[in-house]
Amino acid sequence: MTALITAVLAFGALTGCTGTTTNGSPTTAGSTGAQETGSTPTSSDESPSGMSIEKYVNAPCDTLKSDQVTTLGTVQPGVVAAAAGGLGQKCTWRGQDVIKNSTYTVVVTKDKDFDSRVDGVKSNGVFAEKKIDDVRVVSTDGTDATMYCLTMFPTSKTDSVTVQIATAADERATKKPCDETERVAQLIITNLKG
Repeated sequence: MTALITAVLAFGALTGCTGTTTNGSPTTAGSTGAQETGSTPTSSDESPSGMSIEKYVNAPCDTLKSDQVTTLGTVQPGVVAAAAGGLGQKCTWRGQDVIKNSTYTVVVTKDKDFDSRVDGVKSNGVFAEKKIDDVRVVSTDGTDATMYCLTMFPTSKTDSVTVQIATAADERATKKPCDETERVAQLIITNLKG
């Protein structure tokens, strides 16, 4: 089951379906009022926000404080492992019960061009780009974001943080995947800004 969830998350992050690019909250391709955007934010080698992932490259579980981890629900302690596709180290907080509790993953990526990563998911079934606390964030899912979502944000042109969720069946009515990954991303942005 764990391998399946990891494979689906990696697949959704790295491959795409047809979709619509929107601003604001993530939407599915079939939503009304979605409009394609032609603007592409630019980034530079230096972090415009002053955020740095240096101390988290090998300690991705530390991107969230212990009181913030409790907001994830009933999860097991974070486990560090290598992320798929050479994206760096990840920390996974697995739900205690896969039916009742969602699983969260945070990936800290160094030296991978953020804009290229975004280009790779623009055609996903769900794609949304916006700002949270003046930081560019991209939320995406390869299908319809009813179970999974990935939200990533740059700390520089080549460094970034990605938050993923596999929403448990019992939490799907209350935890909308992209809303939840954006909430966790905002916690990490706050921590990185100090």
